[in-house]
Amino acid sequence: MSELKYAAIAAPETILVLPFADGIGDFVNMQPLLKAVSRRFPGATVKVAASGYANYLLPTDSSIKVVTPSWFQKEPGPMAQWMRHFIPQRVTAWFAGPVLKHELGGDIDLVINTIYLWEREMDFPHYWTPQTPPRPGATHTLDCLANVLERELEIIITHEERYPRLEVRASAQVWVNDFAAQQELGMQPLVALVPDSNMLIKKWPAHHWAWLNDALRERGYQTLLFAPKEATVAQAIMLRAKQPPIQVSTTLDNVAVLMERCQMAIGVDTGLLHIASAVGTPWLGLFGPTNPEVTGPYDRRIGKALVAPFMRGESCRNCWKSFKYEDDECHTLEVGSCIDFLNPRAALNAALELLQPVAL
Repeated sequence: MSELKYAAIAAPETILVLPFADGIGDFVNMQPLLKAVSRRFPGATVKVAASGYANYLLPTDSSIKVVTPSWFQKEPGPMAQWMRHFIPQRVTAWFAGPVLKHELGGDIDLVINTIYLWEREMDFPHYWTPQTPPRPGATHTLDCLANVLERELEIIITHEERYPRLEVRASAQVWVNDFAAQQELGMQPLVALVPDSNMLIKKWPAHHWAWLNDALRERGYQTLLFAPKEATVAQAIMLRAKQPPIQVSTTLDNVAVLMERCQMAIGVDTGLLHIASAVGTPWLGLFGPTNPEVTGPYDRRIGKALVAPFMRGESCRNCWKSFKYEDDECHTLEVGSCIDFLNPRAALNAALELLQPVAL
């Protein structure tokens, strides 16, 4: 019997859940899993190890609380970065359980380490990096973890229960109403553009974004650019666009409400695209080195993903390892990455297929 199944019988009072990764989109995908754990152990306090932003994305269940380990608040040092090349990630992921349990308090009865479960169950070499044509058999991260939790905790997480859903906050509704009035948005159809990412090789070129922005503006859509004001890609888009979008930089709860008001969100593989999907906004994802079948928004009923049509050869074989564990460089191309090969006209056509026609 596995450790999780054995502990599940004991009806733990306090549970520590380690999310498989600490990105915004990763935490959105954790929502259904956290709810499933809470249903499995009614009355238990569920602590989730995550960065502070996760408080904006919590389920409404008051028994689920965010705790932030000290090393989540700083970048790994040179020694930690060096060790990644020599210590298997699965080993590091397993040790995260006892280490964080020790730091976050001795009252924890059960640790659910989805970092380790993800590393153990996901076939990264075959499915992390998309192929052209697509390689069949990929499993989305959320399904991968839901399936293993079903086995380990002896529960059922139905297909419908797996869709991430975020509930917007009343205070954020007030902010969005004020924002809409200040920007004189009125009843204009809104399209969210999400160009920024913490990973350089996931970014689509700024001139493609500027062209797509202008094409949407010409068709009657008001574009909103969701990115920090200091983001290089955002500054480049604002300079290149003939009809610059309205730039938005605010908290995640405000983002969720504003995304809910948009007719569509278009973005690279990043957390705000997951937020858009989780509030029910149609989405279009632009992907290069990461596979939307594994890391994209889960709800494919309301969106679609475009993968750059780049023939990935021998030099791309270990892209998944470099991307996940080591660095932020494309080892095939001297400049840019495979996402540069995604044509902006293809993105426009895909967006228009998803958008409702606008009367001009």
